[in-house]
Order: sequence, then structure tokens, then C-alpha cells
Amino acid sequence: MAADADPPPLSSDPAREPEQPSRRPNPSPWLQQKVPGYAPLLTPRKITVALFVLGVAGICVGLGIRANDQHEVSAQYGGHGIPSKYAACEIDRANEGTVCSVTLKIKTRMKAPVHVFYQVDNFYQNHNRYLTSYNQDQLTGTEGLDSSDLKSCVPLKKNGTKILSPCGVIANSMFNDVIALDSDTLTMRETNLAWGSDHHDRFKQPNRFTWTATDEDVTGCVKSVCPDSLCTAAGIRTGCMGYVCQGGDYDQNKCAAGQKMLYYYKDADSTQYLYETFPELISPLVGVKSEHFEVWMRLGGLMDWRKPYGRITSTLRKGDEVTFQITNNFDVRSFSGKKRIVLATAGVLGTKASSLWASFVYSGVACAAVAILFGAKGQLFGWRTLGDTAFLRDA
Repeated sequence: MAADADPPPLSSDPAREPEQPSRRPNPSPWLQQKVPGYAPLLTPRKITVALFVLGVAGICVGLGIRANDQHEVSAQYGGHGIPSKYAACEIDRANEGTVCSVTLKIKTRMKAPVHVFYQVDNFYQNHNRYLTSYNQDQLTGTEGLDSSDLKSCVPLKKNGTKILSPCGVIANSMFNDVIALDSDTLTMRETNLAWGSDHHDRFKQPNRFTWTATDEDVTGCVKSVCPDSLCTAAGIRTGCMGYVCQGGDYDQNKCAAGQKMLYYYKDADSTQYLYETFPELISPLVGVKSEHFEVWMRLGGLMDWRKPYGRITSTLRKGDEVTFQITNNFDVRSFSGKKRIVLATAGVLGTKASSLWASFVYSGVACAAVAILFGAKGQLFGWRTLGDTAFLRDA
């Protein structure tokens, strides 16, 4: 058996020896904390100039925000303290349908688009029992739900023997005043009100909901079941119902005014759908996809809140009068509330920023005033004598 080979001798070549890591710290001025600093000498003159510049800048920023701030005009047309000229708008019970006119006089130029809001006071949408009273599965069109699946909707799961769809206090206490612009020259649109995520993802019509246009006469089965032959001929499920379109934003431009339509909702005999609860606002072709409903389901965080209803597409000039015809259905006296109609533009920050621009202006005025006082004192009585600042620089 051969003897084991001797191990190779260690190399004496220094070039082949492994390089030892250096223990020298990084000489970078930043890491060695040797970066030169800047310490200005704050003399009275410099302080005076700095205060004056800061004050002028604050005033300019504040006035700039104010010039582009939200402009609004509003009128109360319901609830305690309603002006006598709008007494005809008052209602004693919900869904009364009283029609009245409200005129708003424009106080300053309002650049298009001018947003139309409804405002409700003393309505606690943030109350825990209120904000939890809904069923999300219903709102997304989930099929096969029965009364036992709707426990979260208490106390509004049914209306008599019919299951409410959607159920719950939120959906069934919807603001249902109808606000129409009474003008031959102005136009109000009621689209693009809701969040995009709500409109496209959160709210969906019930499964199996379908609709189609027809040339047949449907006047005999509007809001009732049409003959099976009529539904089959139109290629829609039996049990469909007839509808004559109102057109425009009410039907989300799915059809023209006067056009005849057929639509189908599953279990229509045992379920009360949203268009049946609020027919004045909700088209049967739209249902929970109505942007008025989607806006309502975004709850207000305080006791007084406002929500968008529409937008006027033209610029309003100072002195213009804008008249709305309002059909009153939403009762606010039952909770000692108030309701208003509001016209407003979108400010530079999206909402009214009167406190912000006032803070900038008042702070700027204060800084500028102090600077002027310091400057006047220096000119009249002389600036304070300083020592030799060279010692400070050397330090």
C-alpha cells in the first residue's frame, strides 16, 4: 500500500496571501460628521427682513387660496326654522310628494361645473345601529339569500310578507326628494356622482336580472307581470314586466323617453326591490346601480352632512337666479332635522377652505406688522449695537 502523499508546502509568495480587511473607518465627511454647517448670524436687520418676507408670502398664499376657494349659496326648504317664503315646501309625513319652487340668487360668479348638493342636519348616519344595518351580499347581487341570511338588516328585513332588496335601515331611509332644474337655458346632469369603485364593484344588480327593448305594447303590464308569450317573444324569461322609459339620467341613458322595455327580476312576487321602494328616483332598469343610491350609501361622518345630487354644466354670473322645482318626500321633522339645497363650486382644495386662507392671511399680517414695528424702531432709535461677530464666525 502506497504511503500517503505529503501536503503541498505553504506558499511564501506575499501576492498570494489573502488580503486582510482594513479596520480603518470610512473617511467620508458625512460619516465622520465633518460636513460643514451653516449658522447664519441673526442680526436685527436680518430678522426684520425675514419676518416681512414671511408675512408677505403668507398674505399672498392666503389670498390665492381665497380667490380659488369654493363659492356657494344655499336655501333651507324643510325643517325647523324654514323661511316663510318656502313654507309651501313643508311636509307633515314621508312621501307626501308636495311640489314647490326654490330660487337661489347667485352672489358671485360661479365657474362651471356648479355642483348641486342636498344637505341634511341632525341626521346621525354615523350611529352604530344605523351604519351596520345592511347586507353587502344583497348589494353585490348574490343569489339564494333568504330571510335568515339577513340578520344584519334588523329591523328592516321585510315589508309585510315581502323581503326588502336591499334590506336594512340605510337603504330604506334614502333621501328621496326629487330636485329638478327649472330653466330653459341651464342643464343639470345627474351622472358621475358616486365613487368609481362603488359604481363598478360594490353595487351590482341581482343575479338573473335582464332587460330588453320591445316594439310590443306594454302599457297593460307596467308594474305587473306581462303575458308569457310577450316575454318569450322578446327573448326574456317568463314573469317579466313592462316599462315605458322616462329617458335621460333617470334611466342612465339606457333608453329614450317613451321607449317600451321589458325587464325581469327573480322572485318579484316575494321581493320588494329598490325601484319599487323609491320609484321617484330609481328606474327598474338601473336599480342599485343608481348613483343617487350609491351616494346615499356613503355615510356622513357628522350629524350635519351634504351629498351631491347633480351639477349644472354652465357658468353662473353674479345676479343670476336659479330656480329648482322640488318634490318633497323626505321628512326631516320626525328627527328635528333640516334640509337645504346648496349650489357650490369646487375650490382649489376641493372643499370650502375659509379657515385655511384666513389663517395664512392673519398670520402674514401679524408677521408683516411686527417686521414694520422692528424696522421703525431701528430707523427711529437706532439698531442695537452688536459685538465683534468675527469671534462667532471663528467659533
